[in-house]
Amino acid sequence: MTVNKLQTIYRSIVTIHLIISILTTLIIGIVYTIRKNQPIPSDQNLLIFEFIIPLTVISSFIFSHYISKRKLGSIDKQMPLAEKLFVFKEVKIIQWVSLFGSVILATVSFLISAQQNLLLYAMMIGVMILYYRPVKNRVGEDLDLTSEELELLTSSNDNI
Repeated sequence: MTVNKLQTIYRSIVTIHLIISILTTLIIGIVYTIRKNQPIPSDQNLLIFEFIIPLTVISSFIFSHYISKRKLGSIDKQMPLAEKLFVFKEVKIIQWVSLFGSVILATVSFLISAQQNLLLYAMMIGVMILYYRPVKNRVGEDLDLTSEELELLTSSNDNI
C-alpha cells in the first residue's frame, strides 16, 4: 500500500464532498432566484410541508447514521488502510446523499409552497453537509486507526 494510493482515495472523498456542497449551494440559489423572480402566490394549504420536511430530514439522517455505524463497526482491525478508507468513503457518501436528498426535498417544497422556512431548512441542511466534511482526524476517529495508520494517512500530504 503506497502513500500515493491513500492520498488518491482521500482526495476522491474530499472531491465528492466538494461536489455535493457546490450542488447544494447551486440548488438553493437557483430555486430562490426562480421563486423571487416569478412570484407565485403562496398556498396556505401547503403548510404541512413545514412539518413533513423536518421529520423527513431527521428520520433520513438517523437512518443513514445507523447504517454508517453498522458499516464502520464491521471493519476488521487487520484490514488494510486502503480498504478502510473505501468503507469510510461509502459511509460518508451515504450520509451526504441522505442530507442532499433532504435539501432537494426542502427546496422543491419551497418552490411549491413559498414558505420561507423550507428554504431555511435547506440552508441548515447545507451547513450540516459542510460540518460533516472529511477531515483526516475524523477519519482516524471514525475508523479507529492505529497510530501507525494515522501517521501514514496524515504524513502523506497535509495540504488537503
